[in-house]
Amino acid sequence: MRYKRLILLLLISVSVNAQYFSGEIEYDIKIIPKRQNLDLDSLWSLKHGKKVKYLITSNFYKSTYFNNNQRTYSYTYDNISKRMYDDYVNKPYITYRDSRRANFNYKKSKIFRDSVVNIMGKDCFIVKYESNYGKSTTFYSDEVKVDYESFKDHQVGNWYNKLREVDGCISIKTITEFEDYFEIQEAIKITPLELNQGNFAVGTDKIIVASYSALDKRVELVQPTKESIECYRKKLEIGKSKKVTDESLICYLSFVINKNGELSFPEPFEESNSELNKVAVDIIKNCGFKFNPGEIENRVVSSLVYFPIEF
Repeated sequence: MRYKRLILLLLISVSVNAQYFSGEIEYDIKIIPKRQNLDLDSLWSLKHGKKVKYLITSNFYKSTYFNNNQRTYSYTYDNISKRMYDDYVNKPYITYRDSRRANFNYKKSKIFRDSVVNIMGKDCFIVKYESNYGKSTTFYSDEVKVDYESFKDHQVGNWYNKLREVDGCISIKTITEFEDYFEIQEAIKITPLELNQGNFAVGTDKIIVASYSALDKRVELVQPTKESIECYRKKLEIGKSKKVTDESLICYLSFVINKNGELSFPEPFEESNSELNKVAVDIIKNCGFKFNPGEIENRVVSSLVYFPIEF
């Protein structure tokens, strides 16, 4: 009798786990302009790509973006560390965020279970969302769902709460409304796969550093020496001579400060003002500025920094 009960419990466990999706969902991304003169090329240049491949299983997921079949960017969630790793192909480092720190204020949502739309042969119900990010409409199928409890504490994107609200269903299609356009992300292929932690391993060919938002204590500029200040002033005058306007201009730089306070990978955050950007990079590389590294939970860490230089 005891063995029969054990077999029954095992069968129930297998049945419960079998209902959860594990695999890859491939999405296409489209932009629908609200006005005819919208510069779509410039808009697309701000996006990661026109296609997303999304791997998900309990405790893990990974979104990889492609443009013209070339990988551009990916972010990976690991429920063990509670981190989200951002990996840009053109960056020599990977940054991580703390998934427990919310990044948007979600105002409300409304579920329309009776509004059913068929997408890819699956009946999908509708949920409408409002947040500081904007308005969106998402279509979910009860056939594609994960164990939402395995994503507990994931507050970025309101992810855990959104999953729990729809019983773990994964988006089949999402329409997001912006001021000048609609962005549509729609599944075009759904492939069940057996996945494990190894499928979500973060690459080892780059250094891994904390993002600005992950820090408990920010990176601090050490009081500059007289020599650093004089160097800064001289190069600042060179930059001002290259300006085509009398208005103040700010160049933002990004760079990594490691645990020892050493600076590496300085580059402009934006491509505009190329001549001023060159001077700004010259200042941060050659004027001898020193920094105290950032901290997480009273532990010194390497991190990404954004630094303004005003001309």
